[in-house]
Amino acid sequence: MRIGLISALGLLLVQGGCRHRPPEAPPPPPPPDVACNPPYYRFAFLATSTTIYRPGTSVGITPTVDMSPAGTQALPLRCTSDWTVTGPARRSADGTRLEIDIDAPPGAVVSVSFRHAGAAVATRLKVIGRDEVVLTGTWSQRSAQGCGTTEPVRELMFQPGNRFAVTFVPFETYQDYWGTYEFDPATGRLLLKVEGGNSVPPGLDLEGKAELVSGRLTLRDMFLGSKAGFAPDGGCTYVF
Repeated sequence: MRIGLISALGLLLVQGGCRHRPPEAPPPPPPPDVACNPPYYRFAFLATSTTIYRPGTSVGITPTVDMSPAGTQALPLRCTSDWTVTGPARRSADGTRLEIDIDAPPGAVVSVSFRHAGAAVATRLKVIGRDEVVLTGTWSQRSAQGCGTTEPVRELMFQPGNRFAVTFVPFETYQDYWGTYEFDPATGRLLLKVEGGNSVPPGLDLEGKAELVSGRLTLRDMFLGSKAGFAPDGGCTYVF
């Protein structure tokens, strides 16, 4: 009887010791994947190698995050999921390009979407005619005649939605002035309408003609301004 009592007492002591043992610390969480969620991350978008989408062309596509004012950063494909493409195009096998069908009709819309950090990211691209003249893109002045010694226009941007911007000295997102534009490919007539700016120079002449030959943009009878406030008597000819 005494042996049984001692055994029972020992069992209680062992159990009591187990009850008072401190719990084991949980394993530390895995370190954050900085490549997928970089510092100052704001939102994700799809960057493309061009803003001109013609039938039969291959367009580079890169999932990207905006970290303004620190700029942008490309995302590794492993950080994205659930890619879908609708419309007359397909994603390449390696996922880095968008192949537009050779018979895609002008005006057709291609929609591309993916998921990043649990959120959906979507982009719509509009296909243009094979030989359609478009100004869309960012142009840098090569030369100018009739403008005197004005500072060159280092960024002339024509954006989707008939938006434009002029910048003499680019710095992050700074632009000198911006607005809307009208362009008639048949006649070459170009009209820029200023809507606002950080520094709108005097004496602007924003109506003239534009032509695109062999990848070079020429603007005639126009004056895009000067940081020094200089304004010529007549229009200038710019080559971008």
